[in-house]
Amino acid sequence: MSIHILATEHMADLASKVYERLKDKGFLYAEVEYVPFPSLEVKPRILATVRCEHTYLFHSLHHPTPNDAIVTLLLTNDALARSSAESITLVLPYMSYLRQDRKDESRVPISARVMANLIETNPKVKKIITLDMHCDQAQGFYNISVDNLPGSMVLAPHFQEKYGHDLSDLVVVSPDYGGTKRARDFAGYLGGRDEIGVMEKQRSGNRADKVETLGYQGPSVDGRNVVLYDDMIDTGGSLISATKALRNFGAKKIYAVASHGIFSPPQADLTAEERLRKAGMQVVITNTIPRSEQYQKENEDWLTMLPLDELLAKAVFETSTPGGSISSLFRKKDKR
Repeated sequence: MSIHILATEHMADLASKVYERLKDKGFLYAEVEYVPFPSLEVKPRILATVRCEHTYLFHSLHHPTPNDAIVTLLLTNDALARSSAESITLVLPYMSYLRQDRKDESRVPISARVMANLIETNPKVKKIITLDMHCDQAQGFYNISVDNLPGSMVLAPHFQEKYGHDLSDLVVVSPDYGGTKRARDFAGYLGGRDEIGVMEKQRSGNRADKVETLGYQGPSVDGRNVVLYDDMIDTGGSLISATKALRNFGAKKIYAVASHGIFSPPQADLTAEERLRKAGMQVVITNTIPRSEQYQKENEDWLTMLPLDELLAKAVFETSTPGGSISSLFRKKDKR
């Protein structure tokens, strides 16, 4: 039985690089064509035979908008099912709507659960591979297997290479108490470091990009470099406020590090990119949300994007191999 890798439009570059790593192991690549209509509707068409074959569909749940991306995903899943694919594994490096994982006020949806329900309407979808879900417990909304890879596996080696074996000058800091486990896991990937710092903050107003940082708890950052670690950077408001506070506490170079660089436009004159550049921090993310080479070149003075093709190729191979195990990718962390 053959295994096909496919991709929607915005994920074609990443998927093709994953395929290049796997083609000598018998994997095939299939194009997906999207036929647009004047009404702005779209019709996916699979350009290769996938009958009775396992398929891995790479898809961005961010482009062109999260809402459009959901419809495109559902239609492509249906096209694969009607092409008689044996199974569909969705490779969704970034999953939208996960921040709405509970009913936090009256008369609102639990959007993360709605997403799970929509994806599972297609019985051919058997598995999801993703990175750094905003809330780990959202895996419980799914009846299918969800492999949630930590971005630390790509981000931590970047700093190990940058600083070598001496990481004593580097302090890992969580921008809030909710992210302490994530930051501690990242510190562990750096080499068994358990002590992290935590920013104490209070939001002013109802908008997520309005944040007032109050203080800091943890090891001294005076004269040291800091990694502010989170799962995503949205408008950048939280990290910019934390950066200002850390500088007041004597921090030297500050890195804002996350798996997902969303960079939503805030309600202000400056874009998220302009605000982050102006804040004077160095931002390190992965390419869970794909961006053009031109975009990366225009922002290379403050932004580093790390590629995911090696990690995802390993994940695809392990999940496609009888007896394979995603847990084998985590052995380095377990041995710390």
